[in-house]
Amino acid sequence: MPDVDIEKKQVERAIERARDGVSERIDELDRRLRTTLDVKTFASEHAPQLIAGGAAVGFLVGFGFPKPLRRLIQFGVPVALIAYKVKKARDKAAGNGSGGEYEPL
Repeated sequence: MPDVDIEKKQVERAIERARDGVSERIDELDRRLRTTLDVKTFASEHAPQLIAGGAAVGFLVGFGFPKPLRRLIQFGVPVALIAYKVKKARDKAAGNGSGGEYEPL
């Protein structure tokens, strides 16, 4: 019986050592994710680009799309969609599909 008690204590110590520092690592990861994925900060840093993009889209919508751009969209969007579906089907057939799982950080 003493071996069982010693083994239990060793397991408990190993569990405590494994738990030490986990909360700090989780807090650090949470802090890093919150700063990296902060939408307000991203928007404020890229405000000039967002304004220019919005103005360009507004100009095109307001004055009508030029014919070459319209043709590009009519041809490019379906081709891109087909290419995406084919790639997804090939990945799934090869067993490389993500299956809705997230990539590790």
